[in-house]
Amino acid sequence: MLTRHKSLFFSLAFYLLLGAVALRALVFYFSMGHPLRWTAAGLLLAFAGLMSSERWLTRRYRWYPLLYLALQTALVFSLLLLPPYLDFFAALFIPLSAQAMLSFAQRTGLTWIGLFTLTAAVGLGYGLGWLESLPFTLLFGSGYFFIGSYAAVTAQAEAARQESQTLLAELQSAHHQLQAYATQAEELAVAQERNRLARELHDSVTQTIFSLTLTARAARLLQERDPSQVAAQLDHLQGLAQSALAEMRNLIFQLRPTPVEEIGFVPALQQHLTTLQSQYGLNVELRLEDELRLPPEQAARLFRIIQEALNNVVKHAQTDQAVVTLKLDNSRLILEITDQGIGFDPNTVGTGRETLGLASMRERAEMMGGNLTVVAGSGEGTRLRVEIPTDTTYRDVVRTTQVSLGKGEKQSG
Repeated sequence: MLTRHKSLFFSLAFYLLLGAVALRALVFYFSMGHPLRWTAAGLLLAFAGLMSSERWLTRRYRWYPLLYLALQTALVFSLLLLPPYLDFFAALFIPLSAQAMLSFAQRTGLTWIGLFTLTAAVGLGYGLGWLESLPFTLLFGSGYFFIGSYAAVTAQAEAARQESQTLLAELQSAHHQLQAYATQAEELAVAQERNRLARELHDSVTQTIFSLTLTARAARLLQERDPSQVAAQLDHLQGLAQSALAEMRNLIFQLRPTPVEEIGFVPALQQHLTTLQSQYGLNVELRLEDELRLPPEQAARLFRIIQEALNNVVKHAQTDQAVVTLKLDNSRLILEITDQGIGFDPNTVGTGRETLGLASMRERAEMMGGNLTVVAGSGEGTRLRVEIPTDTTYRDVVRTTQVSLGKGEKQSG
């Protein structure tokens, strides 16, 4: 229970006490040539032998501490009853008091200390008389309880230290595991993002480049058969090249780190909407019914969902108007992106319309414990809705704002 350093300290102190008592007693008995000198020497030797073997035997036999304390108590009591009744033999109960508190529970240890005090009182009273022995009994009894209490407190402090070290080791192990899990999650996120970009490249840029190839071949054939049609093919070729360039720029823009952590969620979103308006002519009305304070990871994922949804509007909706609404409803964060474009058939979602990027948006919503739903129809526009459970610690409803970036205007109220 105790560290090696403290255990050695207790052992040294107890052996010094035993040596002092033994030296004082043997000098007294042998200097007087007392007939019981060898009896006293034998009892002291037996006490020392039991003390020196106690630790080794306790490790081998769990029941040994009870027998040990009983034998030692009998030896000390025998010494107290030896004429001429030397009172300092009662000091031998001091190491026994500490060992009782270290070997047993607190109540049992205190019971043993009480037994030592009673035994000392009887032995001292028998040899010195009950009145004369009373001060010695009080003195030694106080010493027993003091040493026993000190040993118990020391053992508790050591146990608390070892428990703290164990908890620290467990925390460090858990920290390393969390780091490993975070690394795995990051690698998984990177793999998912690569798969999404691969799908985007295949469904957008690759198809456009394939169309470029077909148009170039058609222009070559028309140059030989009907040169008057070549100009139209070249115009179509130029349009396809510009479309491929725009799509590549959009993909490269998505690869850039999100600016949310640098400038905040709302400023980053406004900056992105301004870019969409200037580059693609998409006018987006941003409606923020609450000013939010979101965790950085959650804000970044919401930003990516909005970015992907508006990218789909640019590529597929054939409209220049969209609305982004972000609001809190009780314990839910609700994001809606709507447009009045050509829409699409919902039955095709997940069965070939991967260019819509719905898979990646749905994955990000699910990472936040939310869900994504899409309401669309041919010629009826599209409404994308994301619902995420949130907590009041993540919200700070300060004001109601409505920002319109449709034509570069900003309104606040």
